Amino acid sequence: FFSADKLKAFVLGKAIKTVFRYHLGTVAVGSFIIAVIQFIRYLMKYFEKQAEAQKNRVMVLVLKIVQCCIWCFEKCVKFLNKNAYIQTALMGTSFCTSAKKAFH
Repeated sequence: FFSADKLKAFVLGKAIKTVFRYHLGTVAVGSFIIAVIQFIRYLMKYFEKQAEAQKNRVMVLVLKIVQCCIWCFEKCVKFLNKNAYIQTALMGTSFCTSAKKAFH
C-alpha cells in the first residue's frame, strides 16, 4: 500500500487500460441512458415554452408535472447507474447484469 510512486502509476495505468479494454461499453450504455432521459426532459421544457407562448395554461401545468416526474426518474436512474458501475468494477460483469444486482 505504501510503496513507491512508480508502482502507483503502474497500477493506475493498468486500471485505465482495463476500463478501456473491458468496460468502455458499460460506461457508454450508462451514459447513453442518462443522455436520452435528459433529452426527453429538455424536449418537454421546449414544449412548455411553446405552450407559454400560446398562453395555454393547462398544457404548461401538465408539462411541468411531466418534467417533475422525468426529473425524479432521472435521479433514480443516475443512482442505479452509479451502483451498476460499482458492481462492474467489483465483479467485472456487464452493465445489465450489474444494474440488476445493484437494484436488489
